Amino acid sequence: MIEISEDEALLLKSWDASLPADERNRIAYLIQQDSKLRKQADQYLKIREMLRFNPHNSFGPFFAERVIHAIKLHKENLDYQIFFFFKKYQLIVLGLLAVLIVLNVLRSENLTWQSFFGLDENTEDVFTIDLYKNLTE
Repeated sequence: MIEISEDEALLLKSWDASLPADERNRIAYLIQQDSKLRKQADQYLKIREMLRFNPHNSFGPFFAERVIHAIKLHKENLDYQIFFFFKKYQLIVLGLLAVLIVLNVLRSENLTWQSFFGLDENTEDVFTIDLYKNLTE
């Protein structure tokens, strides 16, 4: 811990608070008479100026609220972009879907719901393997 004399403590106190007239007179007299105290006062003033220009390492007031607000703004922006993307391309997707459905209907031989969605029952091209039967033989 740094040792500070009574005179230095009084000098530091005078910069932050108002002092009675007798203490102010004492400080003025000490600064005029004591060169060591004058040098120390100059060093203290330089340190105070340096600290005043350096931002303190703190998140500041309402840091959590600012972070939450920034996240909400980012989320709203992202939601708008997603909505805009789907709104922009929804007609193209619906048109493509309509074309695929029409192609399925035109290529089918009969008009049923299965052919409407391209689910024709063509089982003749399907090759099945009965694994259980092959394992027991």
